[in-house]
Amino acid sequence: MPRRTEVPALAAGMLLVGCMTLIGCATSSGGGSSGTSAATAAEPTLAPPGARRATGAAERVDLGMFDLASAFPKRNLDRRMSFLAACDVSLNTTDPDARRDVTRLLETYREANDPAQFAELLTERFEAIRLAPATPAANDGLMTGYATPVVNVRMNPDDRFRFPIFADLRGIDVDANGVDLATKPRREILASSSARARAIAWIDDPLAWALVETNGTAILRIEGTRKDIPVSRIATNGREFRSVGKGLAERGLVDPKTATLVEVARAADANPREAEAAALDNERVVFFRICDPADFPPVLGLPKGELVSGYSCAADQSVYPPGSVLLVTERDAKGAVRPVRILFVHDAGGAISGPQRVDAYFGSGNAAIREAGEMRFAVEVHRLRAR
Repeated sequence: MPRRTEVPALAAGMLLVGCMTLIGCATSSGGGSSGTSAATAAEPTLAPPGARRATGAAERVDLGMFDLASAFPKRNLDRRMSFLAACDVSLNTTDPDARRDVTRLLETYREANDPAQFAELLTERFEAIRLAPATPAANDGLMTGYATPVVNVRMNPDDRFRFPIFADLRGIDVDANGVDLATKPRREILASSSARARAIAWIDDPLAWALVETNGTAILRIEGTRKDIPVSRIATNGREFRSVGKGLAERGLVDPKTATLVEVARAADANPREAEAAALDNERVVFFRICDPADFPPVLGLPKGELVSGYSCAADQSVYPPGSVLLVTERDAKGAVRPVRILFVHDAGGAISGPQRVDAYFGSGNAAIREAGEMRFAVEVHRLRAR
């Protein structure tokens, strides 16, 4: 079960490989940078509020159309351990239906001796529910990936390390008009001495800065030491997100229709001033807390647990309760359904919205970042429900 991989940070250009063009995932909303690690309900600026989001019709889909045998978790030890760990995390849910589904799935796992029996038992005991988005324009399913980067930092700013990772700024500075500093756009927050005093650490590259904020968790490695600071997103300033890739495209440095993440990274490396300007154009600022390494990376919407590489995902928790079991299938160019993935809703994110949008967690370290950066698939998302 790959977690908290200890690897050195890559060169700045390669760091963008895992930086998706969306806000990746919100992490738990503990208090400030105190090190508290309890996972709680999503803070509104991180993910959709708890009220159920309107969706289209619910369609019951015959499980016989899925290649369920491909999802058999007992193929190897790592897969078995990760599956069981993900089930344990989901059993922490406060939603009784989600807990029942996971309990029944565990029973099925234990009884199945081979992929064919696993598929047969799933078909007998479960049904698949596909929720359509409320608007037809949002009907296309999409699965992306995210991971926990490892980046070099310094504890104090200088001419090189000048991009801050902020602790929670809410309520620390309210102006005469009653406007909280924590709601202002990026450039105004950066200019504030009150905000700068609340920086957890400082990064030397705008792409690494964007990567940390986008993916929501990070291991900050203090330069010249072996000391790591695990951090997780706690809130944002609530402003609109704007990706570095989009900023570079508007400056004519990449083709917005065909550019890969690697090409965006190369363009940023060759044009550092434009890359910095593009990062500053993103008005959304993410605030972080320092985590207990024993509970990192934390889940969102569940009282406790850690994200599990290969099985945890971020989804819209106003549609799918935390702990829900999802079946996700990639569609090929002809619309045919490919082998199925079983994913568990352990996280959420500001841009992970609607019933057909998921973000799969790949673990920690730069290998995971590269792998996550390659994931962008058209998918069908179904909730697996016990009969």
